[in-house]
Amino acid sequence: MAIKVLNKTNKEVIKQIKEVEIACKAYDKTNGSITLDTSLNYDQEMKSLFLFYADNILVSVLSIFMPLANQAEISGFTLPEHRRKGYFKELLNKAIEELKNYEKIDLLFVCEPQSVDGKEFIRKYGAKLDFTEYFLRYKGFQVEAGKRHFPEIKLQEAGLTDLDAIIDLSRQIFNDEYENAKSIIEKSIKAGDRTQYLAILNGHPIGIGAVSIERDEASIFGLGISPQFQGKGFGKELLNLILNDLKNKNIKNIVIEVDSNNKNAFHLYCKCGFEAETSFDYYRKCITAVSV
Repeated sequence: MAIKVLNKTNKEVIKQIKEVEIACKAYDKTNGSITLDTSLNYDQEMKSLFLFYADNILVSVLSIFMPLANQAEISGFTLPEHRRKGYFKELLNKAIEELKNYEKIDLLFVCEPQSVDGKEFIRKYGAKLDFTEYFLRYKGFQVEAGKRHFPEIKLQEAGLTDLDAIIDLSRQIFNDEYENAKSIIEKSIKAGDRTQYLAILNGHPIGIGAVSIERDEASIFGLGISPQFQGKGFGKELLNLILNDLKNKNIKNIVIEVDSNNKNAFHLYCKCGFEAETSFDYYRKCITAVSV
């Protein structure tokens, strides 16, 4: 038996993880995938992937996704026949050792509601349900040419020269702290598999959105309109512009996530052609209160 702790993946590791993921999703009747993208992690040098091997076969995997300095999302899989042997617990021990190198951090355990074993593992550590996030998939609603309500809004792919404008909008829309917003947005712009967008109205930026592409799937995130322009239909216009841009690039597999508390955004996405596919529960616990 052996544990590997990694900062980056490679094709062979990804292949092994996907084999575990497929087996677990079939057994638990879940849909989500483990987070392997480390490009948005707050610290690019942190160890974020933990692998447990039995007889040289990968049987358990844990991933840390940490875009903010004060919270780390924990997700993972263990093959059904290797559960309740303490393997994932050992990986969590290693992950907590890594995370204790940072300031006070909250752990967010990510689990789909139908995963009985996953929920039992989380309950054991006393993490409390914090919020639920819906995962929606685009079902092909077409925005016809000439049907735009706000043709004066332009969609612009942003670069580093737009960083200050995007940070300012992010702070207005999401109440982000400056350093958190700067860290995430700067990494997003520099990443080769991401596109950062600005919505421009009469020469002024009023909205933002971003897209990451992994394999054949595009994920829209960080979508929002400046508070002074909300409630006018500009958010729907921005989302449709991004959808059209993706379709023009022949990208048809498109997803988006939304907090269950954000009912306005959920209804907007549904109107634009998205349908809920699954949900993820997030359970929170301060790292100093976790006993492993």
